[in-house]
Amino acid sequence: MLTRNLLPVVERRRRPTHRDFQGDMPAARRPVSADRALAVVAGATVRRARRPERRPARWTLPVFAREVDLIRLHLAPIRSRRGLAASFGREAFHADIDPGIADGESVGPVTVAYAIRWLELGDGAPRPPWTTWLDESRGPQPRPTAGATRG
Repeated sequence: MLTRNLLPVVERRRRPTHRDFQGDMPAARRPVSADRALAVVAGATVRRARRPERRPARWTLPVFAREVDLIRLHLAPIRSRRGLAASFGREAFHADIDPGIADGESVGPVTVAYAIRWLELGDGAPRPPWTTWLDESRGPQPRPTAGATRG
């Protein structure tokens, strides 16, 4: 039997820092901290929930709601925004979050669950399950006036 002697090659790990990118990147594309990203995503989630016509189509799917609610159960033991931001910062998915959150389709159930938990930790008010929360977030819809006709 042949064996080869292999030597491990150890190279210094290069990890970019925020300072490496800030000089040549537009402000909207600069990396943000996990707590800032969570605050932005939470605000965008609330805005989209209030306007059904701006919601991503998949937000209303039952499978999306199940995933959001399941992830929220896993996040429930986290008792501070600092702890939530640390957890969010360790997740691999947060790297694709644009601070402008222009594309709601990229906001998945994990990000939405983190955003809702961020809101809960901010005001101490628990939020209902995802589908109920979407319905309640819409608020009262304007009613058409009786007898109004187009002409």
